Amino acid sequence: MIFRQARRNLVASRLRLALTSLAVVLGVGFVVGAFVLGDTINKAFDEVFSTAGQGVSVEVRGVETVSAADRQPVPEDLLARVQAVEGVRAAAGGYAGQAQIVGRDGEPAGVAGPPALGFSWVDDAEINPLRMISGAPPRAADEVVIDSETAGDEGFQVGERVRIITATGSAEYRLSGIATFGDSGSLAGATLSAFAPQTARRVFDASGFTTIQVASEPGVSQQQLAVRVGRVLPAGYEAITGEQATDEASDEFQVFVDIFRNALLVFAGIALFVGAFIIFNAFAITVAQRTRQVGLLRAVGASQRQVVGSVLVEALLIGVIASVVGILFGIGVAVGLQALFGVFGASLPETTLQVAARTVIVGLVVGVVVTMVAAVGPAIRASRVPPIAAMRDVHPTTRSRRRAIIATAVGGLGLGLVLLGTLGGGDATPRLTAIAVGAVLMFVGSGMLTQYVARPLASAIGLVVMRLGRTSGRLGRDNAMRNPRRTAQTASALTIGVALVAGVTVFASSLYQTFAGTLDERIRADVVVQDRGGAYFSPAAVADVGRVPEIQSVTAWRDGEFKDAAGDTQSVSGVDPSIFASVYDPEVVAGSLADLARPGAVAVSQDYATDNDLQVGDTLPVLLSRTGEQRWRVAAVFDDTSFGEFFISLPQYERDFTTQQDTVILARAADGVSADAAAEAVDRSLSGPYPNLDVYTKDEFKDFVAGQINQFLYLFYILLAMAVVIAVFGIVLTLALSVFERTREIGLLRAVGMSRRGVRAMIRWEAIIVALIGALVGLVLGVFLGVVAVRAVPDLDSPAIPWTSLVVFLVLAAVFGVLAAILPARRAARLDVLRAIQAE
Repeated sequence: MIFRQARRNLVASRLRLALTSLAVVLGVGFVVGAFVLGDTINKAFDEVFSTAGQGVSVEVRGVETVSAADRQPVPEDLLARVQAVEGVRAAAGGYAGQAQIVGRDGEPAGVAGPPALGFSWVDDAEINPLRMISGAPPRAADEVVIDSETAGDEGFQVGERVRIITATGSAEYRLSGIATFGDSGSLAGATLSAFAPQTARRVFDASGFTTIQVASEPGVSQQQLAVRVGRVLPAGYEAITGEQATDEASDEFQVFVDIFRNALLVFAGIALFVGAFIIFNAFAITVAQRTRQVGLLRAVGASQRQVVGSVLVEALLIGVIASVVGILFGIGVAVGLQALFGVFGASLPETTLQVAARTVIVGLVVGVVVTMVAAVGPAIRASRVPPIAAMRDVHPTTRSRRRAIIATAVGGLGLGLVLLGTLGGGDATPRLTAIAVGAVLMFVGSGMLTQYVARPLASAIGLVVMRLGRTSGRLGRDNAMRNPRRTAQTASALTIGVALVAGVTVFASSLYQTFAGTLDERIRADVVVQDRGGAYFSPAAVADVGRVPEIQSVTAWRDGEFKDAAGDTQSVSGVDPSIFASVYDPEVVAGSLADLARPGAVAVSQDYATDNDLQVGDTLPVLLSRTGEQRWRVAAVFDDTSFGEFFISLPQYERDFTTQQDTVILARAADGVSADAAAEAVDRSLSGPYPNLDVYTKDEFKDFVAGQINQFLYLFYILLAMAVVIAVFGIVLTLALSVFERTREIGLLRAVGMSRRGVRAMIRWEAIIVALIGALVGLVLGVFLGVVAVRAVPDLDSPAIPWTSLVVFLVLAAVFGVLAAILPARRAARLDVLRAIQAE
């Protein structure tokens, strides 16, 4: 009986089924899409690297002391020692580094993001991951082989001259051949270049092999050979199996996939969270509309447990149906996103679509659980309908005071966690986690408490509506005020979407204000040069800038890593002390930046100095990959950390670090030369040999920073738009159910002379009022959460409130209300007057 009743209720309103299921379909779809896409890409990379490295049994490399990116080169004289190990069939040392290919249009080949990789050519086919498909391997000093995908995209042919930028500068090479990486044209948009070994050693400025690749004789296992090779290596070097090397190489690319997947999962969670409010609202309204039906069931003997079971079975059916559709939708999302990678030039290795059993199970569980949990409250409320409700209108009541206490407790707990994350000490990550959990509880609490402010808000907004809409506006206002709990529940989903958008906007505005203020106050350079993709670049570029007549002084920064006494990895920048202060002011509070010229000197941020009880003259124990344990002396303490927490001199950097590549160039214009003229001169000097470098004036660099922040903001807007769209459908659902509930009322209005147009306007004004209530509450919550999130990040200045954007959000909310009212208003206007009057 319970199942039949649930099925009958479900089929009775297909519109409710469709709109209620939508939120679950979208949420489950993005969960499933994230897993399917991640599993597919990971499988593809595993296959590519497994195929490319299948002939490598052992890899010799420097041990990781500070970070995996800062391993020491392998001495070249170790190659002979490795080749002599029993069981070694062949061994070859390889050089690797960054090699940016320049396209036919003079711009960097490939797409922004994926790396530009360079290698030395290895003649042993089993060891070499590259497979020639045309031409010949590089033999001469000016020859190079590139990947087939880049060659195809740029239209390069064997025998042509290709410009490539490496660690030692920019030069042209003859394209001797085209190759694939294993069976793949490239690596997800990464460009590949291979040089003759001696050329690679020179262009990558290598002091030793990056790795030594070893192939085993038949019958010798990888584990056995790794142990044998490890015995002949000196301290500081290790031998790992080829399988381990393949897994690590694949994992490096999969890190980016995991970031993308986790982002999709976050927004899928938001969609499901918003959807839970809609599901709760839909069941709450339908339970109220079925009061007589439920009362009749109680009158003929149905128990409270059976009534609860009927509602929950209905929710289960919705959850299952929506989850199944969501799983299919998620697979389509994964296919679409995979194709989107190719559109942007980062085509992925081909492999079969990976739909794991885990993915299907997670999709079903997530969808069903969210739907069932959202339906528990309405189900319990339905069970409280008395049998007498079958004969007259009796609605189940809830204790307003008890509900208010629970709502206040939930919201208060959320507020406490938010304040704890804002005012508490420690790392930013646990503090932001506390803010996130607190925000969820605040959303739930606000959704429950909004009913107590819904009536006054609807009344206040309605004063304006009444002037604009007259009779229809007054009726729409009265409808919104009639049931404040329903109005609050309808607005709650939009509240979450608007709050998230407003919070992100406040955070992004504060981020821009902080960096813009820092650039204005701290950057003294007239010209800023950096790599378009944020990568390091050849020091030869700064020499070219120094020869520009319009430039008075120029310096470059280099970034490296070390471990401090606590074992934490820290970033340090190498700078020229004689020019540093003229291009950047870190606001020194103790000591002098000029003292960085002394050997072993370091400048430390005030926050780090305070946390570690350091003063000028104290020593800072550090562990470096190249020179081991050192003790740097604190020469200065500074306040501004926008560009780093540690600075040392370039000579000190050259002694302590292996990789000598620049990350940014700062220059001052000559006397009488404007910043624009200086930047144009520098751009002319660099555009030919170094098209990968972008040249900015300080104002242009501020605009660039603003553009990066806006891209981040727009991405969030696009993803959060899904939550707003779901919220709008929630309003559609509520209005549609409300129209059904008020069928007789609408019929009477039509009977006394109200036009169809007036009915549509009434529903439209009601939707606008509900949407504005949700937007107003959401803006208050969003601004508050945005402010506390800014306060939780130490490097950010005071919060910036973008008032113009907030007003725009309110206007958009009203527009959403109009859109949400289209279908319910049309349905209300089309009601037959006589049948509507006779409706119960």
